[in-house]
Amino acid sequence: MLVGKILGDGCLEKNGKHVRLRIERGEKQEKYVFWFYKEFNMYVQKQPYILWHAGRNGKQTKRWRFSTLSLNIFDQHYMDFYHNGKKRIPEHIQVLLQSPLVLAVWYMDDGYLRTDKSGAYICSSSFTQKEHEVLQQTLFENFSLHTAVHFAGGFARLHIPSRDLRMFANIIRPHMVECMKYKLPLTP
Repeated sequence: MLVGKILGDGCLEKNGKHVRLRIERGEKQEKYVFWFYKEFNMYVQKQPYILWHAGRNGKQTKRWRFSTLSLNIFDQHYMDFYHNGKKRIPEHIQVLLQSPLVLAVWYMDDGYLRTDKSGAYICSSSFTQKEHEVLQQTLFENFSLHTAVHFAGGFARLHIPSRDLRMFANIIRPHMVECMKYKLPLTP
């Protein structure tokens, strides 16, 4: 779960001597946040809470957030996934991204169906072209998924084409939180 979260919207932060995981999602994804909280609560002091966030248009929105304690168990993941404070793909991603659960968490965080439902995207704009190539190779070798890199507004995202959409959905469906299943095609 941690690797999928880091690939997605999860944030590892240096906080004192060690690192902590911060999770934050919109109000509609409260159940998703609490699902993570349930899995990580042994590392958390405070339950998820609501905060107000100024959106891109200046409109105030509610967000759910929690952070783990700063612990040495998160330090290695920080060293693997961050360089000079910027998220990156580690060289051993092929080992880290083997589980369908990791793929499902990444998709729940950063994925969505195309409007015409003929494919899916995973937002990946923080990664370089070389890192995209490594991710594509990993997804193919570990899950037999074909992908392409598409751009929207100058931002990169991995595209899962319609020919692989059903297979992709079947891989991740058993691990999807109920409130996030809207991101899957209707037919299994």
